[in-house]
Amino acid sequence: MDTAGVKRARFTNPPSEVDRLSSLPDCLIFHVLLNLPTKDVVKTSLLSTRWKTLWKHVPGLDLDTNDFKELDTFVTFVDNFLERNRGSSVQRFKLTYDTSDVVESNTGRVKRWLDAATWLKVKHLTVSDNSLHSWDLVMSPTVYTCSSLVSLRLLGITLPNPERVSLPSLKALVLILVEFTDERALENLISESPVLENFCIERSNFSDGIPILRVHSKSLLTFMHDWGYHEDHNEDRIVEIDAPMLTYLRISDCRTTSFIIKNTPSLVEADIDTVFDLISERWLGVVIEVQKGEMVRDFLVGISKVKDMTIASSTLEVIYDYSRYVQLPVFRNLYSLRVRFDSYMWEMLPVFLEVCPNLKHLVVGTSENSEMEGIDVIARPWNLLSPLEHVDIERHLKGEALEMALVGYFLENSPNLRRLSVTLDDSLKKGESVTKLTISLEDDAPRKEESDIFIKLLSFPRLSSSCQIVVY
Repeated sequence: MDTAGVKRARFTNPPSEVDRLSSLPDCLIFHVLLNLPTKDVVKTSLLSTRWKTLWKHVPGLDLDTNDFKELDTFVTFVDNFLERNRGSSVQRFKLTYDTSDVVESNTGRVKRWLDAATWLKVKHLTVSDNSLHSWDLVMSPTVYTCSSLVSLRLLGITLPNPERVSLPSLKALVLILVEFTDERALENLISESPVLENFCIERSNFSDGIPILRVHSKSLLTFMHDWGYHEDHNEDRIVEIDAPMLTYLRISDCRTTSFIIKNTPSLVEADIDTVFDLISERWLGVVIEVQKGEMVRDFLVGISKVKDMTIASSTLEVIYDYSRYVQLPVFRNLYSLRVRFDSYMWEMLPVFLEVCPNLKHLVVGTSENSEMEGIDVIARPWNLLSPLEHVDIERHLKGEALEMALVGYFLENSPNLRRLSVTLDDSLKKGESVTKLTISLEDDAPRKEESDIFIKLLSFPRLSSSCQIVVY
């Protein structure tokens, strides 16, 4: 921080200027400073005489070893903070470190700090080990019985399965690349958190010690499960969800073989991106296909009461393939759907739309890694999309046959469609960029642009007489 610049600003302010920030009571200032890294909080000591020691009384710590040139300075700073707050409570305690620098085999320095934080009735605890694939730190047992803990965020830590778990105040749990010494460690942690509302887990590409993840919670509102693909794994993994209060579910997972949704009657929103660990060498016959199809159907039944859903085209592809073996459930409550396409395989979209009888809003999006592969679309007559009112095609159109077939499908099969919006690729925009152009049924020729794509859009028959095409 430029100390001289701060001093210049302080002494060149007009005498009549009021320092409103310094006039705030300490409790409000502490509330603001609690949301800043400690290195920035310390810099406020340069603002004025009042701020010189104010930072020392902020009931929170957010430190990273990378902010210190010397490890001893980092250690001393943490020790002094804990000593200074002895006898009081701590709102936040956040440590980011590298195991090879901080953890001592004999003293367990980080464990000692965590023990001290729990004794100080910490409410929000974050521990991040940035070392590569170490998981050397085994979480201190005192954390499992911290009655004041409201949120817990762990990265690169190993969690044991202690004899006693009691977290009566824990509402938010985030686990990133965490390993477990016992396959029931996480299940016990969740079940002994009676007011847990938000649970997010990003699992390691290596085995994390949990072949079956059971998420059983009567209070859980949000569950997010993220697990990337890894070529070396060959074990079936299962996630079982029993959460009657769950309103939001996000799954981004290439490894889990089976998702078992037992009880989610309150589900409102879902974001699904999974292929149920289907890789080419496992597609080995009708028996396996039927068994997998039943699992996929049961999963869809478990989320079928959702109202707002985002789904990846890779998941739709699985649904499309297995719709030949099993009957898909009906999504009667679904009124808003977003599909992220990574190819031009539109064929599978109408199959899913047929089981969404009350869908009103559809967004056709795109993933970051779009490919140009596709299959023939609209190969058979489809049911009318009677309730559909708004369609937004966010993928930038280039006027190719597969793209235009999709546009035509919506216009020709949606009797109540009010608006279909498309976004053109920049290569199709001539002259000045067109920010927005609306084409109604009465238009018989492009008025501002001469691009062929406008002619194609006008040539499509529209089942809805009030439909407008909005071009961006």
